[in-house]
Amino acid sequence: MKILADNGFYEVEYDNEHYDHLEFVRTDQICEINYITMKNSLTGEVYTFEADKIKQFRKIMKLMPAAKENLVADNRSYSL
Repeated sequence: MKILADNGFYEVEYDNEHYDHLEFVRTDQICEINYITMKNSLTGEVYTFEADKIKQFRKIMKLMPAAKENLVADNRSYSL
């Protein structure tokens, strides 16, 4: 089992079905077949796709990491 750390949403076309708002969960290799597990971030549904049968795979958005907020005053006039 391999866990991927990727921040983003994907679209997948698989077996004449379209899936979107997917996030990577992990990839697995079982008996020389690669599987990709993804989770729909809106519904919470988890899908496992056989990698060779994916017709289209497209990244639709990269999530931005949370920015750290600096809680220190810019200069002395703004401090308590």
